[in-house]
Amino acid sequence: MSEEKVTAKTYWVWTDQAAAKNPSRSVPGVPIWAHYLTDAPKTWLDEGLIIDAEDFVEEGQMSIFDY
Repeated sequence: MSEEKVTAKTYWVWTDQAAAKNPSRSVPGVPIWAHYLTDAPKTWLDEGLIIDAEDFVEEGQMSIFDY
């Protein structure tokens, strides 16, 4: 079973779309499972379930690093 993988610049986190699809396991902005943290199935990225942590935009309160 050789599934194509994608490598993150930093690490993968779940998206809002993943949370909507599987709310009991996926929280937006939270790192994905440890064994897929940097190399995850390409289909997850194609479906919008994961995003690189560097590109994830959190809504809500700003942090000191936003200034």
